[in-house]
Amino acid sequence: MLSEDQKKKLAQGKEKSPVEAPQASTRKNPPQQVPNKPKKTLKTNQMGKQKAKEKAKTKWNKPYPQNYRIPKKEKTAMDNVFNMARTLMEFKNKES
Repeated sequence: MLSEDQKKKLAQGKEKSPVEAPQASTRKNPPQQVPNKPKKTLKTNQMGKQKAKEKAKTKWNKPYPQNYRIPKKEKTAMDNVFNMARTLMEFKNKES
């Protein structure tokens, strides 16, 4: 594939450039140790905003809005009949 001239050029290029080991880079001003600074505490207003953001992230996945009050189920006459039957069955099971 390669002609003889190209092979010679490649061989010469390999001979001319010896591989040098990479040297460790020296920085002009190396990083200095910084003493531990006390962390800033958030002000109350910022804390409130942060909590509000966190609450907003959690998705409300219910079919009704967050401020909707679910009405309590009213008992009907049939509910009372079923409750009486259940208590009677439990009472019979306890006796036997």
